[in-house]
Amino acid sequence: MVNATRYAKVALSLLLLWFLAVSGYAFSVVNWDTAVHTGSPLFSLANAATSGHEMYVIYCAGCHGEDGGGFGRSSRYCTVPPADLTQLARSNHGIYPSERVCRILRHGTGQPARGQGYMPIWEPLLKSMNADPPEVTEVRIQNLTEHVKTLQGAPGTPRKRPTPR
Repeated sequence: MVNATRYAKVALSLLLLWFLAVSGYAFSVVNWDTAVHTGSPLFSLANAATSGHEMYVIYCAGCHGEDGGGFGRSSRYCTVPPADLTQLARSNHGIYPSERVCRILRHGTGQPARGQGYMPIWEPLLKSMNADPPEVTEVRIQNLTEHVKTLQGAPGTPRKRPTPR
């Protein structure tokens, strides 16, 4: 019985030593003086980059869909159907409305929020989620706007909403 207790104590000591070594290493590789740690850890870790494509995938594709057609995985829960981002140029006489897209990202659609799944006002959200200075938030908005421009479809008819399964 004494041997079993001794082995348990040794095993517990080795486990504790291993844990301390691993956690010490983890804390040593974290760069504690960056601004990323002052914002929301979830969103800062998810999207520290300012890539328009990466931000679109993280923030927009859930409602607008990966292709921008408005049929993302969460679109069925939206009270107001998400816009078909592939048709913005088509509905603006063939010219992509980059200033309008930036304005909507900064200040919203101008429509009151009703129900769930409405288009958020992204400028304050990006500032708070990522703890960005205003100039970085502006770069994010410009890059996201440019990515949406790449989603523009060929002139033609808008796609129809898929039937629910």
